[in-house]
Amino acid sequence: MAKKSMYELFKEVEKLETRKEKIAKLQEIGHPAIIVLAYTYSPLAKWLLPEGTPPYKPLVEGSDVEGQFYAELRRLYLFVQGDQPAQRNLKQTRREQLFIGLLESIDPKDAKLLIGMKDGKLPFKGITKKLTMEAFPEQTKDW
Repeated sequence: MAKKSMYELFKEVEKLETRKEKIAKLQEIGHPAIIVLAYTYSPLAKWLLPEGTPPYKPLVEGSDVEGQFYAELRRLYLFVQGDQPAQRNLKQTRREQLFIGLLESIDPKDAKLLIGMKDGKLPFKGITKKLTMEAFPEQTKDW
């Protein structure tokens, strides 16, 4: 069975009835959820990309790339402000090209999720900064 996409996991959280259930599901997802939510809601994640949807060609639905976004989470640091040489030395046009390449290599729904992360607005109802802070108090205490 194929790994569920990040979008599908967050969609499952959205469909849950209570805050308690949503928090439990986010905690079950664990580290990948923390990364997505931190890049979305943390004041420390200052994206170095223009707001909105860039011009990209989404993969065809049904492409077998559901788990690809998990592997790409480790590269997201390239698109936010930081002090690593890879972040500082990357020209803006190259950064935008890499981001578009990333969007074109992952599940189309995960691409929508990634654009939402960049713009600080996830495409799901009820998955807020407040809920994130309740689900992961230790990781979000500095927010």
